Amino acid sequence: MIRQPKYGSRNVNDLFYESEKRRLERMNEILGEVELSRAEEKTLVWLAGWEESTVENLLSVIEKAVRKWASKECGYAQNEEEISG
Repeated sequence: MIRQPKYGSRNVNDLFYESEKRRLERMNEILGEVELSRAEEKTLVWLAGWEESTVENLLSVIEKAVRKWASKECGYAQNEEEISG
């Protein structure tokens, strides 16, 4: 789980913290309980500071890659349209 740095630990304003919080929550929805290294978590916190569409596009790619891997490894017969449907 990605944890947001403590309020006041960085030189950013309240609006930044709120938008970062939303993006980190979204990342946590997608990544679930994936165990991350400290370096990976720091990178994702950094990414959460980027524009919303940038974060959403990256998360979309991650979701697609997971679905593709699952269909190959687990033999799921569903295609992408059926899953996102």
